[in-house]
Parts: sequence; C-alpha cells; structure tokens
Amino acid sequence: MNRLELETLRKLAEKALKELEEAYMRVPDVDNGKAYLFRGKERVRLMLNILKEVEE
Repeated sequence: MNRLELETLRKLAEKALKELEEAYMRVPDVDNGKAYLFRGKERVRLMLNILKEVEE
C-alpha cells in the first residue's frame, strides 16, 4: 500500500471510532447493542494501532 492509501484508511478508521464512541454513549445500558458497539470500537482501535505502526 502506498502512503496515501494508508493515510486514507487511518482517517476512515478514526472517523469510524469517533462515530462508534458517540453511538456507545447514546445506547441505554440495558441494551445488548452496547456490547456490540464496544467490541466494534475495540476492533477499530486495534486497526488504527496497526495502521500507525505500518506508517512509521
């Protein structure tokens, strides 16, 4: 992957993480959706970490 592709992926992952965090805060605690959002946030966070390592 070239630098532009990596940067684009990183920006998309950062935006997805932000949206997941906002959704997580809005979902009621009794809803199972909160667990799915949390796992999604963690997956995106891991992808961001990998992308940052690859960029360096």
